[in-house]
Parts: sequence; C-alpha cells; structure tokens
Amino acid sequence: MNDSMHVVYVDSTARDDALTALKSVDGTLDHVTTLADCLDRVDEATCVVTESTLPDATGVEICERIRARAPDVSLVVFTGHGTETLAGEVVAAGADGYVPKSQGVETLVSRVVELLVDRSGTERASDASRKSTGTDSDVLVDGDDSTSGNEDDDIDGERTRADALEELQETAHELMRANSIEEIGTIVVEAIEDVVDQPRAGVRLYDEETNRLEIVAMSDELRRNDAEIGAIGPGEGPFWDAYERQESIVVDDASTDIVPYELDISLGSVAIQPLGEHGLLIVGSPGGTELGVSDVHLVNVFAATVEAALDRATRQQELERTKTIVEAVGDGVYALDHEGHFVTVNDTLTAVTGYTREQLLGEHVSAILTDESLERGTHAVRAVLEADDDYVVTYELTLETIDGDRLPCEVNMTVLRSDGEFDGTAGVVRDISDRKAMERELRDRKEKTTALHGIVSTLEECTTEQEVYERTVDAAEGILNFDVCVVDSVHGEYLVKEAISSMLNEGEYVERMAIDEGIAGKTYRNQRTYRIGDITTDDDASTSANAEYQSVLSVPIGDRGVFQAVSTRRAAFDQYDEELAELLVSHVSDALERLAFECQLREERDRFAALFENVPDAVVSAHHPDDEPIVERVNPAFERVFGYEQSELAGESLDRFIVPPEAAADADTLNRHGARGEIVEREVKRRTTDGLRDFMMRVVPMELDESTSRTFGVYTDITEQKQRQKRVEILNRVLRHDLRNGMNIINGCAEMLADVVEDDTSVQYADAIQERAGELIGLAEKTRAVERTLDRGDAATGPVDVVESVESAVESVEEDFPEAAITCSLPDRAHARADDMLQTAIFHIVENAVEHNDMPTAAIDIDLETKRDDGTLRLSVADNGPGIPTEERELLQEDQEITQLRHASGLGLWLVNWVVTQSGGTLSFDTNDPRGTVVTLEVPYVDTTTSEPVHSSATALD
Repeated sequence: MNDSMHVVYVDSTARDDALTALKSVDGTLDHVTTLADCLDRVDEATCVVTESTLPDATGVEICERIRARAPDVSLVVFTGHGTETLAGEVVAAGADGYVPKSQGVETLVSRVVELLVDRSGTERASDASRKSTGTDSDVLVDGDDSTSGNEDDDIDGERTRADALEELQETAHELMRANSIEEIGTIVVEAIEDVVDQPRAGVRLYDEETNRLEIVAMSDELRRNDAEIGAIGPGEGPFWDAYERQESIVVDDASTDIVPYELDISLGSVAIQPLGEHGLLIVGSPGGTELGVSDVHLVNVFAATVEAALDRATRQQELERTKTIVEAVGDGVYALDHEGHFVTVNDTLTAVTGYTREQLLGEHVSAILTDESLERGTHAVRAVLEADDDYVVTYELTLETIDGDRLPCEVNMTVLRSDGEFDGTAGVVRDISDRKAMERELRDRKEKTTALHGIVSTLEECTTEQEVYERTVDAAEGILNFDVCVVDSVHGEYLVKEAISSMLNEGEYVERMAIDEGIAGKTYRNQRTYRIGDITTDDDASTSANAEYQSVLSVPIGDRGVFQAVSTRRAAFDQYDEELAELLVSHVSDALERLAFECQLREERDRFAALFENVPDAVVSAHHPDDEPIVERVNPAFERVFGYEQSELAGESLDRFIVPPEAAADADTLNRHGARGEIVEREVKRRTTDGLRDFMMRVVPMELDESTSRTFGVYTDITEQKQRQKRVEILNRVLRHDLRNGMNIINGCAEMLADVVEDDTSVQYADAIQERAGELIGLAEKTRAVERTLDRGDAATGPVDVVESVESAVESVEEDFPEAAITCSLPDRAHARADDMLQTAIFHIVENAVEHNDMPTAAIDIDLETKRDDGTLRLSVADNGPGIPTEERELLQEDQEITQLRHASGLGLWLVNWVVTQSGGTLSFDTNDPRGTVVTLEVPYVDTTTSEPVHSSATALD
C-alpha cells in the first residue's frame, strides 16, 4: 500500500464487501464508527467515506463538521438511507461525492479512486481500482462503449446517473462560489441543460414586496421564446400551488395554459420543485416528450442543492449586513474568548477607548475596565451560565480610555458556546455619558418642579395679592436660584413694582413704568415670554436700567402683571429656566385668580344677603333629605307673610307648617321636581297664621339641571290679585250680558215708539235713543272681540294671506256701506307672519275709515306693498274723512285710559294696535292729502315656499 493514500471509512454498520473493496485501494484504511473518532483522524486523511447516519451526527452536520476541520480532504457519502434531497443537501454542505449503497461497492471505489487520482495527479489509484474490480474504471466514468459492449441497459442507466452526479457535484462547487442569488439561478439552469435533453428550465424566486414569483434565470429554449415571461401570483396555476403548499408537482401533459401568459413553444411534461421559501425550480420537456423518472429525481436533487445554496447565500448576505451594521453602528461591539481576551472589536470601540484594533485584539478586557467594572462583568457572565439559559444581560460599567479618562457605559452581553461548552462572550458597549448628564439634569428638574408644585400650598395661604407677589420672589430666589427677581402689577397704564429681591437697593430699579415702555411693557402687551441673552442689543431695554445687568427673563402674569429675573451674566437663562419660570408664574396666576374669585364671591354673597333680606316676597332656603324640604333660613318677608319666626322653622319640615292637608300630595310632587334640578312655578294655597292664602310659588334649585339637595322657595302673595280679578270677571260678565240685553230692549222699544208717535220732536227723541243704543251694543261686541284677543295670549303665528284678508274685509264693509267707493291695489298673494286675528284688525281699519267718514261719498284707497328690504309687508288704508280724534290716538299711545272713549271706534283701533303689536308689527297714522287719514299697518313678511298656512277656528267678525 502507498502510505500517501489514507482513507477513513465511518460507518457503525459497515458491510464487509465495502471494507474489502476499500482495502484494495493502494494506501491506508481506517474504519471508525463515530464522527468524533473520524474527526480525531481526519487531519491525516486524504479521503473520508461516511454513512449519512451515525450515532453522534447525521447528514448535513457530518459533512459540515468534517469540512470545517479539514477543508481539503476528499469526502464521499456512502449511504443506505439516501434520497435525492439528501444528495443535494450533503453536496451543498461540502461532500465531493454521493453514492447510494444500492449502486454497489464498485461505484463507491470508482468514485474514491477518481478523487484520489484528482488529488495525486497519478494513475496508481486507477490501476489499483482495475485490479480490485476486474473492470476499467473509465467504463463507469467516461462511458466508453468499446470496452463494454456486453453491458445491458441497467449499466447505461448507472452510467447516466454517474454522469448526472458528476455534474451535480461540479454544480455544487460552483454554487458554493456563487456571489449572488441570480448567479445561483443561472448556474443551476446551465447544469440542467447539460444533463437533460432540450429542457425548458427556469428558476423563479419569491418577491416579498410584490408577493409574486419572479423569473431570475431560464434555459436557452425559453429565452428564445418571443412572448414575455411574466411573474406568477397567488392562485395563478400549479406553479403557485406548488410554492404555497411546498410540494413537488409533476404535470404529465402540460400545455402553455399552465402559466398566465402566452408561450410560443410547446411543452411535454413539467416538474415543479419548491426551493423552500426561496421559490421554484421548474424543468419541462419539449412537446411530445416526457421527463423520465430519473429526470424527475434529478430535478429533485438539483432543487435540494439549489435550496441549500440559496440558504447559504442568504445567510452570507445576512452576515455581510451584520458586519456592515457592526462597523456602522454607533455603539462599540466586541467578542471575548473564554479567558476574557478580545477576539473582535469594531471601529466604534477603538474610537471610544483610543486604542487601535491591533492593540486590543488579544489583550485582556481588564486593560480597559476598572476593577469594579471587571468584577461586575464577571458576575454577569456567571449569572448567565448558572441560569443555563442563554440570554442578554444588561449592566453598567466604567470604561478607561488610553488617556486615563473614565466613561460610564452600558453593556448588553450574552455568552458564546461551542459544542455546548462556554466559549466566550459578545456584547454591545454604549457610551452613556450624555444619558448620565441628562439623568442628573432631569433629577435637578424634578426636584425644582416638585418644589415649585409645593409652593402651591404656600400660595394658598396668602390672603392678599401683596403676599402672593412676595412669595413669588422668594420662590424664584430659593428654588430656581435666580439672582435678582421683581414682580410688577398693572395699575391703569403703568407697571408698578410690587415685590423685589432683597439684594436690590433703592435707586437700582424704576418704581413705575408705562406699559408701553421697556421689556416688561413689551412682555405685558404681547402676553408672551421673552428670554434675552444680551440686554444691550434689545431695542426695548429701558435706558434707565442698571447697566450691570446683562440678561433678562420676562414672563407675563396674565393680565395682572409681569415677573422678571435678571442676571449680571450674558445668556444666563436657558429654555429650562424659562419653563420653570412659566410654571411658577402659572401657580401665581392661579393664586391671584383665587383671590379675585374669593373677593367676587364675597361681594356676590353680600349682594345676595342684601337681596335675600330685603326682597318683598317671602323666601325660604331649604335642603331636601328624602325629598322633604327642611328649612335652613327664611327672610323677614317670609316671617311677616306667614307669621312664623325663623327660630320656629329652622331645622323643621316646611310643609308641616304651611301646606294644608288636602295639598300634601301635590306638595310632594313639587318637592321631587325641585330636588331633580327643575324650576317649579305653580299657583298654590298655603297656610299662614292668619289662615289660607293664594301664592305664586317658585322653587329654584341652587344647581340647575342636576340632582341637588338645596333649593330656594319664593312665595308671592296673590290673594288680593285673584280676588280683584274674580270681581272684575263677574262684573264684566254681568255688565256685558245685562248691557247687551238691556240695550236690545231699549233699541226695540225705541223702534216701536218711533212708529207710534207723530210729532217730529218725539220722533227725534226716539231716533236718538235708538242711535245711542246701537252704539252701546256695538261697544259691547267690540269689547267681546277685545276680550277674545286678550284670552288668546301667545297664539300660534304662521303665514296669513293678507290679500285674502283685505278682500274679505272689503266685501263685508261694502255690504254694510254700499255707497262707499273702495279701490284696492293688491298683488295676487302676500303672506304675513301673524295669527288669524289679523283679518279682524284689517276689517276694523276699513270699517272705521267708512263708518266715521263725513263726506257724501267715502273714498277709501287700499295699497299693499310686499318684499320690502326690512322683511315686512306694508298695508296702507287712506280715507277722505275727518281724521282720527286726538284722544283716540292718545289712547293708542297709552296716554289716555280706555274709560275716556266716547264711541266704539277707539276701542276698535285699540284692538287693531294690539293684534299688530302681538304679530311683531307696527301701526302708524298720517294725514292724507288733501283731507283724511292714512292708517299704515306693517307686519313681518313670510315666504310660503317654506311655511304652511295657519288654519284658524274663528275671528272677531264671527
């Protein structure tokens, strides 16, 4: 044997024929059963043959660990558990050959000899192979038919597979050297073109952004296709189905409709193999042909190899990105071995420490740590190891630079392991000097802010504004550490000093300054804070200011004044000082608002007390436990009206004293309404010490629209008013009834008397009686109309057709006075916002103009003007009569009482004025030219396109 050839065979269930065949190879053979034993001998080996399943490792792990220990050793996987997927994976992991045990030891020996020949550059191993197998290895490798004419189709199949495996191995090596994912696609497509006849092959990779499978490489047959080969998306045929389900699919009879685009080439069968999450490897045969079983298996093997290569490429890209991030990150990154020596540092760490990379690599970490920090780091590592659960631990330490400076840092550290054993640590070091400084600043801010909030209780104790101002200066000096502080308050057009720092002497400040002068005046006028670093550069600075002061912080105290802090240093105040000063001033403003409110409250309380004591109505304040009014206080008018002293009522139920038994239930209801925050107004009967009296009771809760326990009760005695109203109603009903009936009798008797008497004097007396009786009957009717108008109160108003009302009034008057000449100038329609009594008013205006006209022919002109600029319509009635008497106009202007009427026309005009006024209009009188009166009625105009007419029940004309 040649000592230069050293084969290590690793198999726990080795076959004797395999051992015998490998021993025939000229060289040394070691047989071991575990990967660990193999690794002990691999440094001296030229070739390793291994089973894919060992007691201490399997498959890809075996290849990776052997290749990591011995990169140049030849490696062949000889397995009885193989699959096409495994073949691709182990080749991608570094195996030089893959031989299933089903192919026999001859194939194994041929592959080993081939590798040894490639390694030694001699033919000795080849000769040894021919001696051991009795064949020429070229038959297996090259497929020379001149030496194997008696071989059958199985031998051809083996040769084809051997060629395919050779191509696969070469492809695997190329894939390992590929620099990009696109290059991997090109390599595998070219390899498939070498082993499959006229393939339609392509590689599609998944694009996360588009959620589609994009073509990255294709065979020449597809490249010559004129149609554009597009991306494949969800639901677009078997390609996406295979990727989504991660299952291999073989389409035996494929046509161009398996893709969502046009192909101008024909397809036979198509093998679709997922490349994990990366994408798909697709291989098709020409139209009219099919992929054989071996072709499909080969595609599967290639797919496994490509998937492994893509995994490696992805990991490599991630590694490169990680390296870039590590170097670019703003924090220091390091790795230590198990003894604490640097094995990796990034540029940031060298920049922070001042050491070069060469100085740190191999140096112990204690070179840049204080003793305390080194001990803290040791404890952190020990804690992670004892937890038996690797995690990232964060702790702070102090780093020493090459210049001896100390930097506070934060470390995020984790441990590194190799074969389960502790192999060192890795971590990220962050300079937290700025953070520590910020933390100190935040603590200082918090302390000052807390102290400023604490000043609130001090300010709450102040009872005068002067006390507030003085406490403000004390807080600014003691808490904010301001040198000199002043507070100005507004007095008219001036800012007057209210409080100043004790270190200021008289003459060093201006006692009073106009609000349009200086920085303080500008602060007050603009209601904004000013922080001026150099007073000498500010145009608003007072010329009388002390030249010693260089900077100022000026803050408005609302509309009450200005707070200022000054310093002898330029730019002595920063943003933080401004925020704290504004916080202090906000508390001061609140305190001043409180004092102002308390002052206002005292004034209102005094005014209310005066009102409560002096109001002429009886008033009681009460609270309502269980909805029962318990008296708190009554005013003197209550004591006078009801006859009870406050001492008798205080703390007692009010209803027990003043509510009669028959009104108890109603009183309970009213109490509940008042307790719910409702205002109650009701006429009630209440008991006084002098007996029952009528009251208008108003219950007003102290807090409206919500449940309250306290109310005011106001009682207005309306006993005499109701009695007087009752008397008036009785007299009015009796007099109107008796007057109308009596006048009807007198009128009838006068008519009969006129018929029986013969002398002119008697007839004249009878006519006078009849005329006066008619006037009194008319007065009674108009009084009834007035009463009905008053009883209507706030009757609903709506669109009333004034044209229709005028026409109706004219028609009625012409029936009674056919000799009158009435002319009208009216539009088709004109609506007013009024109630239906407007028609009665218009009738009285027209009737009055005709009835009291002293001309032979009463000439009446009626004109209606609509859509005026002021939103009203104007109705004018002009006559040629004697005019309206002065006393009747005075009646309408409320200068005369109604008792001064001499005939019914005055009452009619009073009714007109009342109706027009209730409608929101006006009634006016002018002199007509050359004779007579113009009565003008103006009422609000309404657009009937947005309103509905009001339908009335009756008018005074009924």
